[in-house]
Amino acid sequence: MGVNPAAITFGEIMTPLFFYVVIVAYMAFVLASAWQFSRRPEPGRTMRGINLTLVPLGVLVALVGVLAASFNAFSQTEGTPTTNWAIVMVALGLGGASLLLAVEGFVLRARVRSSSEDRRAIGLRSLSLIATTVPLVVLGALFFALALRIA
Repeated sequence: MGVNPAAITFGEIMTPLFFYVVIVAYMAFVLASAWQFSRRPEPGRTMRGINLTLVPLGVLVALVGVLAASFNAFSQTEGTPTTNWAIVMVALGLGGASLLLAVEGFVLRARVRSSSEDRRAIGLRSLSLIATTVPLVVLGALFFALALRIA
């Protein structure tokens, strides 16, 4: 029984495409959360300043990791950073930004004086950020350990 070359090509194309779509969707979720939280009126500007500086930095680190992993995959060599370090950059960049936003969301939820519906929306966004942070941080830590072991 022979292997269909079209199936291999389809799988080789669709797998990275799937991961790019997932990463872009998660980046959009993180940026939309940052935008939603930054538009909230709050007494102190500290959280907003952290939101508008550290969250884009985390997304930028993740983008550099995606680009590095892509170049390594397309050139079929290990460049700088290696693919393992690039995955660490993606996972911990997005995980850190997500964790920071989740904490900010919980702080905002405590400060909101408006309707319970508004508090619930902020709380649900914060919970979803925490729920997605955990697997990213675990993945980042695993690849960090793997990268240290290989290096």
